[in-house]
Amino acid sequence: MNWSSIRGHSEQVQMLRRSLARGRLAHAYLFAGPPGIGKSKFARVFAQALFCERHHEAELEMCDECHCCREMNANSHPDYFHIRKPEDKAEISVDRFIGVPEKRPRDGLIYDLSLKPMEARRRIALINDANFMNDEGANAMLKTLEEPPPQSVLILIAEKLDAVLPTIRSRCQLLRFSALSQQDVAELLIENEMASNPEEATEVASMSEGSLQVAAQLLKPELRQLRDQLSKYLSSADMNPIAASKTMLEGIDASANEAAENRRNVGWLIRFAQEFYRQATLLIANPNGLVNPSLEVRSFAERQRKLGTIGLERTLELFDRVLEAEKHISMNIAPARTIDSLFDDLARLGRRKVSTP
Repeated sequence: MNWSSIRGHSEQVQMLRRSLARGRLAHAYLFAGPPGIGKSKFARVFAQALFCERHHEAELEMCDECHCCREMNANSHPDYFHIRKPEDKAEISVDRFIGVPEKRPRDGLIYDLSLKPMEARRRIALINDANFMNDEGANAMLKTLEEPPPQSVLILIAEKLDAVLPTIRSRCQLLRFSALSQQDVAELLIENEMASNPEEATEVASMSEGSLQVAAQLLKPELRQLRDQLSKYLSSADMNPIAASKTMLEGIDASANEAAENRRNVGWLIRFAQEFYRQATLLIANPNGLVNPSLEVRSFAERQRKLGTIGLERTLELFDRVLEAEKHISMNIAPARTIDSLFDDLARLGRRKVSTP
């Protein structure tokens, strides 16, 4: 693993290199940014560069061949620690930091960091999901941040900076990360064999918000099926709004395990509709403006293009109505009500009689 495996964060690499060149290795870092952009991977490569035996730390490079590099690549370095929130838990327990009650104080991450390094020059700990530390855990870590053990480096990772205690933030060097470019996401989807072809990767990347995690969600079979069903309804010349709404809501319910996921999937449904009309608009303006558009988008666009300017205006009006639905979701209007109203309006706008030029 090396810096070439990191996408979209070259500026952050250079910032760290400049700091290390001045001899300013912080005892604690806070990497903050949206999910699915590679913050954890970046932190791991950063740790490996600090461990590498063949490069001075000011170079912030790794050889991938020395003993420490091989151990990092094998997930077996004795001076590297990584904790995160369990998937089935709502927070990171204080036990991860100070050990279970019967083993305190000689257990947990804080105790591990207090020991001398076994092989490397220092011990490094990565705390993922730092915004999910409970109050006890955060307070325990605060004491360590105030009086860090010698030869130790802490790297905290958070998606929501405001959810990290100000006292924790103030004792870390903050490094902000931005969303990936659409091109980076599309290329990662192909490299990781998550998308079946470049066209699918590009289309999903355009809606991914620069997050590989979001892109992976969009590629789930349940959402793919929902999107295919939606495209068929939107391309119909005479859509039945009641049937469309019923089918979409049933699909959303089937793909969600909780209310929050239900609302999120409604949001994706609306984004899918936006993308449908966006692509249709491009095709109306230029029949060759897209590579391999879906049959549904092409059928809709060809029908509207025959209407000339009126067809383009109608498509833009439909797009605007979908944007309005997105606002309704953000205002916490009931998802079922939002979807019912949306399809009713889309069907009405689609049936509206116009005179061809």
